[in-house]
Amino acid sequence: MSRWGVAVALAQALLPAGVAAQLGEAQYGVIGSYGTSSAWHGGAGLIVGVGAGRLIYVGARWVYYFGSSAVQTDTGGTFDVDVGLQYPLGATELVAGVTIGAVRFGQRAEPVSPGTGPPQSSSRVEFLLAPNLSVQLRVSPFLLIPEFVYSFAGSPDLRWPVQHQGPLLSLRVVLPFEIQRIRR
Repeated sequence: MSRWGVAVALAQALLPAGVAAQLGEAQYGVIGSYGTSSAWHGGAGLIVGVGAGRLIYVGARWVYYFGSSAVQTDTGGTFDVDVGLQYPLGATELVAGVTIGAVRFGQRAEPVSPGTGPPQSSSRVEFLLAPNLSVQLRVSPFLLIPEFVYSFAGSPDLRWPVQHQGPLLSLRVVLPFEIQRIRR
């Protein structure tokens, strides 16, 4: 196949899909997430958002991360706002955006041996900035939204060092509701 053939095929594959003329879509759902740093690991939460004009996405999310370790538990909880641009690709939509919010890091450590002291715990709230890329897949009445996020969270001043930056993979399952349709 020639370069022109590849260019034409690629252009047609990336053309926006024909969709119903709607002004927006409200989305309500749940999110499951996994991060590689010790403060993240597995997490779950709630999400609400609006796809305005099917061009811009604005939403809010709350996620609690369960953390890790047997002796010391590092956890995180986020309260965030998502902003992104939507681009229809066939039956899917690509959303590139940024997540801005606050993350609460928590740390709890048990004594090394019983009777050597009480458990110690501390927490700090830090700023979170995280670029993200997601794909919205329509499956029956739901949207399945796999998402890649790279977290740039502030460094929490906790007793023991905590990994606070790194990649996160999420899956959102949302129920979309049409807001309004364009009529002539």
